[in-house]
Parts: sequence; structure tokens; C-alpha cells
Amino acid sequence: MAEVFSLIVEVNDANDACLEGFRGLKHRKPLFEELLVEGFEAILMLLSSSFTCGKILVQSHMLGGTFQQTLLERAAGSGPSQVLACELSIMEEVTGITVPAKSANLAFAWASRPCPQSDLASLGLASAALLPLRFVVLDGLTDAANVGTIVRVAAAFGATAILLSTDCCDALSPRAVRVSLGHVFHIPLLQGNLVAMLDELKQAKVMTMAAIVQDAKFLDEVPILPQRWALVLGSEHYGVSAAVRAVCDLPLKVRMADGVDSLNVGT
Repeated sequence: MAEVFSLIVEVNDANDACLEGFRGLKHRKPLFEELLVEGFEAILMLLSSSFTCGKILVQSHMLGGTFQQTLLERAAGSGPSQVLACELSIMEEVTGITVPAKSANLAFAWASRPCPQSDLASLGLASAALLPLRFVVLDGLTDAANVGTIVRVAAAFGATAILLSTDCCDALSPRAVRVSLGHVFHIPLLQGNLVAMLDELKQAKVMTMAAIVQDAKFLDEVPILPQRWALVLGSEHYGVSAAVRAVCDLPLKVRMADGVDSLNVGT
């Protein structure tokens, strides 16, 4: 516990040099290898993951309780390097980011981006027992908020992994991380050639489905889903690409009430 407390530094001056890593965050774009994590809940999820964490900036009232316990349970050697604590007014002045008082869970952390993954072998595809598998596949999404929302929902339903096309929005971008409430740190993210990955899934007896508008079966007409499935969600503007659609076993759509055109992919 003494080691945890030694990481914490109380800051009372917005000009303190130890805050330089967080100064002007509103107008800064992280380097690719850096991950900027915003929000207290997202930081707790980061600390309970295997991601390497750098400096953390929290409000003084956040110290103790859940935050302290999560730090104590954190694996040695994976950070954080330092925990800075200050009042909200100082944090807003330093970062340039302000929030309504009623939702003042503002906090920030820096983390390291892991090496990109595209190998499905580690996800139990070859299991002789044919374990249940659920994949959410994102094809060309461009809105980070949509990606973050989908990751959060996928985590809630116990998805095995998120597969992303090479042109999909970064699931570890600051906005996607914030909207996902940090669930991006606890669900495998694999990015690569979707056609090749879907072919590999099909060989492992995973049913592949594409959510499209035209020439598709209504979801409520599907009597039962297998234990191993993958659902492709297409981009906000163009939907599922033709190449990806062609490799899927089943095109699906959601039945909607008269007068309703379509749902946003994030919903």
C-alpha cells in the first residue's frame, strides 16, 4: 500500500510543471502509440486491464475507495507512473476542457497502445468442443462515438471480440474510449482484412451475418441462432461493403414500424 501512496501527488497550482503532460489537451492530438483516456469510469477500466498506463490526473475527491482499491490490485510494472490529484478548477484550466458540474467526473490518463492484432487463432476457433463465440464486425465505420457505443453494447452482451476493417475508425481513439466507458480495454480488438477473417470464421463453423437494408431476412424470422456467430455492421453512409456482404452466410435486417426509415448503426 505504501507504494501506491508514493505515486500520488497533490497539485495546488495550475502552473506546476508536473502537469505539463496534460496541458492544453483540448487542442492536442495524441501520437499513434499514445492513448488518451478521459473519464473516471474509463480510467478505472484501464487500471483493471492489462494495458500499460502512464500518468493519471484525477480530482482530489476521487482518491480512495474504488480508485485506491483498483490501484492496489493493479499488476506490478504496468503503471501508472504517477497519479496527480487536483481540484476541478485547476484541471479545467490546465486541459482547457470543461464539464457541467452535475457530470464532473473529469479525469485523464495516458496509456500505451498495444501492438495491433489480427490473428483469430487465440480466440478459441479451433476448439474441439466448439465453444460459443460471438463476434461483432465493423466494416468501414467512420464515427468514433458509434464505435465506442457498439463496443460498450458488445461487452454488455458478452461478445468474444470486435473485428474491424482496415478502414474502420480507430476503436482506441480518445472519443471511442470515452464513449465506451473504457470497455475497449477489456474486449479483444482485431483489425485486418474482413473478407479473410470472415472466411476463417466460416471454416470454424461460425455463422456470418450482415446487417443490411435490402434483400435481407428479418431478424424476427430467424427461429434460432447458433452458438457461434458473427454479425457485420456497415458504415454510416455506405453500409456493409459488397465484398464483405458476398462472403456472409445470412443477410439480416430489423423490422421497423411504418414511417421509420432506418436506425443509426450505433443503436
